Amino acid sequence: MIAAVVLAAGSARRFDGTQKLLAPVPYRDSTVPLVRLTVLGLCDAGIQRVIVVGGREAAMVQSALDGLDVGFVTNAAYEAGMSGSLRVGVAGAMSRWPDVIAVLIALGDQPLLGTGIIESLVTCFGQERANNASTQIVAPRFRGAMSAPVLFARELVPELLALTGDRGARTVVERDSSRVRYMDFDHEPPIDIDTLDDLAAFQGQRK
Repeated sequence: MIAAVVLAAGSARRFDGTQKLLAPVPYRDSTVPLVRLTVLGLCDAGIQRVIVVGGREAAMVQSALDGLDVGFVTNAAYEAGMSGSLRVGVAGAMSRWPDVIAVLIALGDQPLLGTGIIESLVTCFGQERANNASTQIVAPRFRGAMSAPVLFARELVPELLALTGDRGARTVVERDSSRVRYMDFDHEPPIDIDTLDDLAAFQGQRK
């Protein structure tokens, strides 16, 4: 089984001061908080084990996920950088589901992950393992540029838990190219909502 770690602890400095993960976004005939749509996308893609890492206004972010079968952990030191949230999330996932074979690192502000991207990464990882390949990381490239989400084999959990700073898991990806399998997509990466303009554009697209 594969577990997803959703990083939802950032301070959203480029937003308007509010917690962007709680911003309402279109979903079916209604709206849901942004972080909920992201998690719903993962679930729709077949990821049954999801743990969300909260930081700023963690209780409100957790409430936005009410009714979903997901785990939730809090990184009290979220302002120190992304790696801290990643460590908290990966540790939480491994404690909760010690039998996982891989960990998918996703961002809470990417609401369109369940559009074939996750499924492709998971299928590729399974094929690589079936062929006894040395692949330990499956990462997407969108028109040549690597982006999240990224899938890591459980053997790399110690490296993920040793991360520091604000670069997230990219350091692990770049450490040894021989263990990375890139999947190339001929389109832009899934929208990453960082600003009010990003939010408005997404809301307009979904009408």
